[in-house]
Amino acid sequence: MSAAELHLAVNHLPVLGPPFAAAVLAGAIRRRSAELASAGFLVMVGVGLAAIVAYRSGLGASDVVADLADVSATAIEEHLHAARLLLWACVGSAVASLVALARTTRRGGYNSGEAAVALVLALALTGAGAWTAHLGGEIRHSEVR
Repeated sequence: MSAAELHLAVNHLPVLGPPFAAAVLAGAIRRRSAELASAGFLVMVGVGLAAIVAYRSGLGASDVVADLADVSATAIEEHLHAARLLLWACVGSAVASLVALARTTRRGGYNSGEAAVALVLALALTGAGAWTAHLGGEIRHSEVR
């Protein structure tokens, strides 16, 4: 599997994971459920890991598509810049969620503050992921440009 194929396979996870985590975390807050909060935290950790794979494979994918006739170097650079910011936001959110998961597990109870922070982070990542995906689409999809 080439870097471009791997990137195409995983790049949707950091985009679709945060809104899914937001829904789970909103349910946790509504139901005051430690189990749902833990599930939301786990999704956020998975998003962070997926973002690492998506970013690293994207670096290799840019080498593959850079020489294609209809690809703009500017579009690649804009996507790369947004992806780098998204990567750090996802990894930071994953670390915060991992800490919250450990505290929830150790405590055995629900903390609405931790779930609310994770929900806000998931919503912010939803917007950042959508923008990064849009910029990535501009690289090869003329209907997006």
